[in-house]
Amino acid sequence: MLIITPKAEHTRLKSYSATTKGTVSIVKIEVECTDLWEFNYLLQSLRELDTETKAMRAAKAAAAKQKSRKAEAQALLSLPASAKSLPLPKGGEA
Repeated sequence: MLIITPKAEHTRLKSYSATTKGTVSIVKIEVECTDLWEFNYLLQSLRELDTETKAMRAAKAAAAKQKSRKAEAQALLSLPASAKSLPLPKGGEA
Protein backbone atom coordinates (compact mmCIF):
# COMPACT_ATOMS: atom_id res chain seq x y z
CA MET A 1 0.00 0.00 0.00
CA LEU A 2 1.29 3.43 -0.90
CA ILE A 3 1.62 5.58 2.22
CA ILE A 4 3.42 8.90 2.38
CA THR A 5 3.80 10.50 5.80
CA PRO A 6 5.24 13.83 6.94
CA LYS A 7 8.03 11.86 8.66
CA ALA A 8 9.20 10.24 5.42
CA GLU A 9 12.83 11.13 4.86
CA HIS A 10 13.13 10.69 1.10
CA THR A 11 9.61 11.27 -0.19
CA ARG A 12 7.31 14.22 -0.05
CA LEU A 13 3.95 15.09 -1.49
CA LYS A 14 4.66 17.66 -4.17
CA SER A 15 1.10 18.32 -5.36
CA TYR A 16 -2.30 16.78 -5.81
CA SER A 17 -5.50 17.57 -7.64
CA ALA A 18 -8.94 16.09 -8.01
CA THR A 19 -11.64 16.19 -10.66
CA THR A 20 -15.11 14.70 -10.83
CA LYS A 21 -17.00 13.71 -13.97
CA GLY A 22 -20.45 12.34 -13.25
CA THR A 23 -20.08 9.58 -10.68
CA VAL A 24 -16.33 9.11 -11.20
CA SER A 25 -13.74 11.05 -9.23
CA ILE A 26 -10.07 11.12 -10.17
CA VAL A 27 -7.25 12.08 -7.79
CA LYS A 28 -3.82 12.86 -9.24
CA ILE A 29 -0.89 12.74 -6.83
CA GLU A 30 2.64 13.96 -7.53
CA VAL A 31 5.34 12.57 -5.22
CA GLU A 32 8.93 13.78 -5.09
CA CYS A 33 11.48 11.12 -4.19
CA THR A 34 15.18 11.69 -3.44
CA ASP A 35 16.20 8.08 -2.79
CA LEU A 36 16.44 5.49 -5.57
CA TRP A 37 15.41 2.62 -3.26
CA GLU A 38 12.36 4.53 -2.04
CA PHE A 39 11.49 5.41 -5.63
CA ASN A 40 11.71 1.75 -6.62
CA TYR A 41 9.52 0.75 -3.65
CA LEU A 42 6.87 3.30 -4.63
CA LEU A 43 6.84 2.09 -8.24
CA GLN A 44 6.64 -1.55 -7.14
CA SER A 45 3.71 -0.73 -4.83
CA LEU A 46 1.87 1.01 -7.66
CA ARG A 47 2.55 -1.90 -10.03
CA GLU A 48 1.15 -4.38 -7.49
CA LEU A 49 -1.91 -2.19 -6.92
CA ASP A 50 -2.49 -1.99 -10.67
CA THR A 51 -2.14 -5.77 -11.11
CA GLU A 52 -4.51 -6.54 -8.22
CA THR A 53 -7.07 -4.01 -9.44
CA LYS A 54 -7.04 -5.45 -12.98
CA ALA A 55 -7.42 -9.00 -11.63
CA MET A 56 -10.40 -7.98 -9.48
CA ARG A 57 -12.08 -6.22 -12.41
CA ALA A 58 -11.48 -9.21 -14.69
CA ALA A 59 -12.98 -11.57 -12.09
CA LYS A 60 -16.05 -9.33 -11.72
CA ALA A 61 -16.46 -9.12 -15.49
CA ALA A 62 -16.18 -12.90 -15.85
CA ALA A 63 -18.77 -13.43 -13.11
CA ALA A 64 -21.13 -10.94 -14.75
CA LYS A 65 -20.64 -12.62 -18.13
CA GLN A 66 -21.35 -16.04 -16.59
CA LYS A 67 -24.50 -14.67 -14.93
CA SER A 68 -25.59 -13.13 -18.24
CA ARG A 69 -25.07 -16.44 -20.05
CA LYS A 70 -27.14 -18.28 -17.43
CA ALA A 71 -29.93 -15.71 -17.76
CA GLU A 72 -29.81 -16.05 -21.56
CA ALA A 73 -30.00 -19.84 -21.35
CA GLN A 74 -32.93 -19.60 -18.94
CA ALA A 75 -34.69 -17.17 -21.29
CA LEU A 76 -34.19 -19.54 -24.22
CA LEU A 77 -35.66 -22.40 -22.22
CA SER A 78 -38.74 -20.36 -21.39
CA LEU A 79 -39.56 -19.28 -24.95
CA PRO A 80 -42.96 -20.32 -26.30
CA ALA A 81 -43.18 -23.15 -28.82
CA SER A 82 -42.50 -22.21 -32.43
CA ALA A 83 -45.40 -21.47 -34.78
CA LYS A 84 -44.81 -24.74 -36.69
CA SER A 85 -45.51 -26.84 -33.63
CA LEU A 86 -48.72 -24.99 -32.71
CA PRO A 87 -51.99 -26.61 -33.83
CA LEU A 88 -53.58 -25.04 -36.90
CA PRO A 89 -56.81 -23.12 -36.41
CA LYS A 90 -59.93 -24.97 -37.52
CA GLY A 91 -60.91 -24.26 -41.09
CA GLY A 92 -57.77 -22.40 -42.06
CA GLU A 93 -54.12 -22.67 -42.96
CA ALA A 94 -51.08 -21.23 -41.29
